[in-house]
Amino acid sequence: MSSDEDLTPKTETQLIAAIYERAQARKRERVAGAPEVGIFWVVDGKAVILGEPLSEAESWGEFKNYSQGHDREWSRFLQRNGIVPRDSEYDDYPRGRVVYNTITGSFNLFADKCILKDKSMVQKVLAELHLPSQTTTESDPHYKCQKCGG
Repeated sequence: MSSDEDLTPKTETQLIAAIYERAQARKRERVAGAPEVGIFWVVDGKAVILGEPLSEAESWGEFKNYSQGHDREWSRFLQRNGIVPRDSEYDDYPRGRVVYNTITGSFNLFADKCILKDKSMVQKVLAELHLPSQTTTESDPHYKCQKCGG
């Protein structure tokens, strides 16, 4: 296939086939335990984690990052599906993000300090996203919980 060829599906059938193939590829990566980037919160003591394989992550400079922001996923997906309280905002709860540094080949977990203090919660995020034990964990002033000021 030449690089000039348009890969955009032309028909509804092609679009459905493309969506199905993407879903199957993602499923294979998850089953294989491929590391993922993602965003997460701790809501009422429970981890709410959204991840995606590196193959679907967005490039932000030298980083591969989850393709959506906390604010968008909170209202678009989590609230609509009853996973989090409808009368809450995305920054009402401690949150964080996992990115992949393409230069160093390493994963970085950035989170509110109150999450980082809870080692079992950090382990839950690392396990859910299939991250290596060498993943660095750091606080980030962007992720400050309103309740504890993390």
